[in-house]
Amino acid sequence: MLRAAPLLLFLLALTALPASATGGARVPTCTTSSGVRPISFSAKKYPNVRRHFRAALARGWPRTLVVNRQGADARRDRLMRGTDTRPGLDRDEYPPAVGRGRGKGLRRGTSPRGWMADVRYVPSSENRSHGATLGGKLSRLCDGTRFRYVFY
Repeated sequence: MLRAAPLLLFLLALTALPASATGGARVPTCTTSSGVRPISFSAKKYPNVRRHFRAALARGWPRTLVVNRQGADARRDRLMRGTDTRPGLDRDEYPPAVGRGRGKGLRRGTSPRGWMADVRYVPSSENRSHGATLGGKLSRLCDGTRFRYVFY
């Protein structure tokens, strides 16, 4: 065990280095979890997004989501095709395009193709701020990681 300790420390240090410092070797840049990761948002800052989230849950959309970046833009574009834009408002979707499309537990109203969602209009500034916050928090998580919204 004592002989393995220096190797273990070396490997741990190696994963903290940027790829340029490791000669281009791939270094893990995300974390995964066997449980469901809570992603928290301010209910005061995002009241309309929270209202939409709660209404979507009441309509049967899943609370637990799965990070799935591949194809997210195409899923979002496909979903928004039938919903007109409105001045000062954005089309908010739940589940978000990056949070669906894989995993078990599809519930009423979901699609095995993973591109359907509940869409509501919310103020543009709120939706964009929420999207940026969500993106930042999910950036640390690997694809396949389960997560859920938590409003405080």
